[in-house]
Amino acid sequence: MYTLYIDTHFINLVLAIFKDDDIIVKKSLDSNFISKDTIPLIKECLNECNLNVNDLNEIIVISGPGSFTGVRIGIVIAKIFGYTLNINIKTLSYLEALALNYDNEVILGIKDRNGAFIGEFDSNHNLIKDYYYLSNKDLNDNIIFEDNVDLKKVKLFVKNKSAIEPHSLVPLYVKKIEVEEHD
Repeated sequence: MYTLYIDTHFINLVLAIFKDDDIIVKKSLDSNFISKDTIPLIKECLNECNLNVNDLNEIIVISGPGSFTGVRIGIVIAKIFGYTLNINIKTLSYLEALALNYDNEVILGIKDRNGAFIGEFDSNHNLIKDYYYLSNKDLNDNIIFEDNVDLKKVKLFVKNKSAIEPHSLVPLYVKKIEVEEHD
């Protein structure tokens, strides 16, 4: 079974292909043009493994939080592949993926220039309360900021998750877009 992992949540584009539970290729690219770079990098990963898109059996996609455009790119690609190839899509947030590195309660964050997206997790990697956003002035020392996702742990974790129907797959937005803030 071949699984494509897609993470476009921020400037660091990360793709991987698993054969069963083993990573057979992993590529990352710092990109200001996620929308332009993702499909060619997927093609490069597939070519390196002598696969084509029809060989994929599953997709794991990071649903956010992060860059509005980046998150949407990964979700749209997962939806298109999932729907057209009739394959399972499994999703998790980037903070949830980071929480897999801990066996205790943990507060994790992803920084952007104005603050950070925050997630609080219990020792079983369950989200304790809804994700939220804190401005730079409200950040504190209890929040761990790291960027080390263990893809093998992610692959094992999603085995227990239900697949998502492509039309039901939605991005995880924590911050409201400017239009929503003025209601």
